[in-house]
Amino acid sequence: MKVIQELHQYEDGLRPPSPSLAHTWEEGQWVLDEGNAAELLRQEAERLCANVDVAADSARRTLAGDPLRALEYQQAALQAQAFKDQGYPKKAVPLAVSAWVVKGRTARQAADQMLAKAAEFEANLLALRELRLKAKAQIRAHMAKGKADLASQAADEVLATIRALPLRA
Repeated sequence: MKVIQELHQYEDGLRPPSPSLAHTWEEGQWVLDEGNAAELLRQEAERLCANVDVAADSARRTLAGDPLRALEYQQAALQAQAFKDQGYPKKAVPLAVSAWVVKGRTARQAADQMLAKAAEFEANLLALRELRLKAKAQIRAHMAKGKADLASQAADEVLATIRALPLRA
């Protein structure tokens, strides 16, 4: 294609540039193709949702750290909960709890601290999930109404919110 004074040369002659990818050339003019427009909106919605997923995945990795360590913490929390449920028996302290009995901490304090940390971690994961899913629903709803600017704004807002979360592993 050659550009000649704001016209594009195609096989069948010169034309003004297409207003968008959603337009097709028909009978000497560019016409909006509703099917193309809907497909472009769908693709843009999926791109915005994928960006939200990527940001949430990154935040989740920062929050959880190493997957094996996260599994270790989960197992330790299960042992701490079982220890608590049994009434903190002094003669049956689980290994995961006794490993945290340091610096003057009792087994009960260690178990309670482990459970508080596990609850905080779970709350953060659920908050991140809620943010991600609500944003994706909002993006899709705006796109379904043809409001790409609002969908993009919603994506930008949730990305900024996710990036601002105080995460630590």
